[in-house]
Amino acid sequence: MNAQQSGDRLVDAYLKYLTKAAEPLPESRRTELVADVTSHIAEARAAGATSEDDVRRMLQRLGDPDELVAASTDGLVLVDRYRPKFRGREVMALVLLVLGAFVALIGWGVGVLLLWTSDRWTRAEKWTGTFVWPFGIVFPYFLATLQTGFTLPVWLGIPLLVLAVLAQLTVLGLLIKNAGPGRSRQAS
Repeated sequence: MNAQQSGDRLVDAYLKYLTKAAEPLPESRRTELVADVTSHIAEARAAGATSEDDVRRMLQRLGDPDELVAASTDGLVLVDRYRPKFRGREVMALVLLVLGAFVALIGWGVGVLLLWTSDRWTRAEKWTGTFVWPFGIVFPYFLATLQTGFTLPVWLGIPLLVLAVLAQLTVLGLLIKNAGPGRSRQAS
């Protein structure tokens, strides 16, 4: 890994932590803080902070993300709001993505619509949820029960069926793990 990639990795981790630490701030103030810090980082990198050590020193000069958030409250009384990881619409999106195609394929379409209108996932996660084995578990089920003159040999059919189901469950696990309020505004 070259110095540029190491520096990028450090900056990405710093900004991710800052974004998470700034969640209690009002949205406008949170967006402004992250934009200001991102701008300072870009200026420092353009001025020559390219090596991993340079980037580390630059991030240390910026300060601890928790302290930046505390300094940006400017007298605000922060209320630790309860923001559930999942709301009913996200649960329905996940259920319909996996099982919705059993309802004349319409359920899967509604699941995709709910997925794309949610703020819990990034664009890349939404594309993954949409196109990894479209139509959820129905696709492998359809392959397994298809009555045509052509059949796959058992040695090939069973592993393909298992792969299709595991892919769907893996994507479901990814969406459950990564769900978080406001993630759709983050870079994909």
